[in-house]
Amino acid sequence: MWARFAAHTGAGKPVAMAIKDVQKYIDEHGLIETADAESEKPVYRKPGLEGIRSFGDMEQAFSRFVRERRDARRLNRAQMGIMVGLHETIFARYERAFSKLHATRLLHICEILDCSPIEMIHFAAPHFFGESRQEADDKLKLILRVLDMPASTASSLLNLVEGLVGEQAGDHPRDR
Repeated sequence: MWARFAAHTGAGKPVAMAIKDVQKYIDEHGLIETADAESEKPVYRKPGLEGIRSFGDMEQAFSRFVRERRDARRLNRAQMGIMVGLHETIFARYERAFSKLHATRLLHICEILDCSPIEMIHFAAPHFFGESRQEADDKLKLILRVLDMPASTASSLLNLVEGLVGEQAGDHPRDR
């Protein structure tokens, strides 16, 4: 197993060697060459439910999610700005997708709005959850229910699911 590792980090952990054929990786993972306004070079993406969504469109979706969730919580921009540590006009730039929401800011906003980052990802890129809108929505509902379960129930459910699919933790290709 360790034969494919050529070097070690300072902590003694193995480091995998880079793959030799990037085109093979692109083909195997269903990536499609596309252009995006944010990059001068081609980028490789997986198509979503409605084709390949631009990075700008996904930013707009994140911003819309934040605005809708803030409104649902009956918070105004000034109140959000206080909790995020920004002036209201700066926070408004995030809600208009004028400024990019970085992962750490997204996580912080999810903490304040009492939502899961998974909901935000589903809102912007449902293709990560399924091949159709219905499948994506069903899987999101399932994930959210699992997140709300007591730890012992989640552990029992994991054992049940692993028994049904015949896998143990670490056996799935995504775990490698």
